[in-house]
Amino acid sequence: MLLIDWLRKPTVEDAAVIVILSLGLLAPMVCLALQVVASVLAARYFAHAAKRPLGPTPRGVIFLEFSILMLTLMLGNIVQAAFWALIYMALGAFEDFETALYFSGLTFTSLGYGDVVINGRVRLIAPLQAANGLMMFGITTGLFIAAFQQAVKKWIEAHRDRAGDLG
Repeated sequence: MLLIDWLRKPTVEDAAVIVILSLGLLAPMVCLALQVVASVLAARYFAHAAKRPLGPTPRGVIFLEFSILMLTLMLGNIVQAAFWALIYMALGAFEDFETALYFSGLTFTSLGYGDVVINGRVRLIAPLQAANGLMMFGITTGLFIAAFQQAVKKWIEAHRDRAGDLG
């Protein structure tokens, strides 16, 4: 079928593809909003933590701060994968949420084992979810690196202060 024929004679199947692709393009906007919430929570926590001194156990304090940051950002990514799983469920791709979440998690992380696949038109949104996951993990990675840089600076300043106290 030529493109010009498709433009003249849209079918119900064509409309279904458009609806699925539209959902696949709107879902990343929701995920971005969820990522912003998780990122703001993480950034606020780390900004607050940066003002506190490292104390007598700096390694433990830094580990705790990074653990909280990682858990907050990871929870944001899990919520996004669950959102995509709900979309798959709504479109009838899976019968149970566990399988939908498993597939969504594999797709969101671009891991894609291939042990669970979807058929039909719904599969058109899986590449969009994979692209969305890559972008969201990029934001997560950027925040984690910024926090790491801040922690290194704090560590250096703490050690500089201690060296000054000894001299």
